[in-house]
Amino acid sequence: MYRGFYRSLAIALAAGALAAGCGGTTSTSGASTVAITGENEQSVAGNLCAISGHATNVGNLTVNVTIAYQAKDSTGAVIGTSAAAFQIAPFSNFDFSFTKNNNQGQPSSGTFSNNLSCSAIASFNRTNLDVNT
Repeated sequence: MYRGFYRSLAIALAAGALAAGCGGTTSTSGASTVAITGENEQSVAGNLCAISGHATNVGNLTVNVTIAYQAKDSTGAVIGTSAAAFQIAPFSNFDFSFTKNNNQGQPSSGTFSNNLSCSAIASFNRTNLDVNT
């Protein structure tokens, strides 16, 4: 019963984010559902680029989240990759970014490979969202 409630809550959160103009995705692991919203490019020192975003865990388990991204040029060719990795406590939020450390003391979102600056990236997309307990 609780699992259905949390799943419904996550779907409602994702739908609300989409209605507000922010893309979002949910992923479920056990009794926890994580919604990812507000993903944007983040310029970091050294003229590099990372992804920042918001994650919400609406379940009762601590989860480990790993997200993979691809950066594309104006022709749609993949020019670099990046990953975000962090842990979210039950019923809480986490704003991931290069400037916010994860539970292992590392940036929760890494810079794109090939030393890409945000100005070199025409678009980015998420290629994988993994949620594990």
